Amino acid sequence: MTEATAAPDIFTLEVFTPWIGKEFSILHPDVPPDFKLRLTGAYDPSKGASHPRFRKPLTLQFRGPADPLLLEGFYEVEAEGTGVLGFHIIPTLTPDREENGMGYHVAFN
Repeated sequence: MTEATAAPDIFTLEVFTPWIGKEFSILHPDVPPDFKLRLTGAYDPSKGASHPRFRKPLTLQFRGPADPLLLEGFYEVEAEGTGVLGFHIIPTLTPDREENGMGYHVAFN
């Protein structure tokens, strides 16, 4: 028997920080092709306090158009240079939605 090799964890702060500012397309038949989410932030919500044996949590913050609203759910997304990724996207209460677009977040625990 051979020992299985774990796939590298691409859902890390180090991977996503350089992508801040990128626009992600939503690859879903019910979402207009011109609908984009712009990555506005990436952070470790544990502030470094996660257990060393487990992956570090990661939260991604996005902004999209004020309308239409993207419903919560699992979507395949893609940006230039990222390949297709699967995210469970959650709309976020966004008081400045009309001025700055709707907020969304994705959490990896």
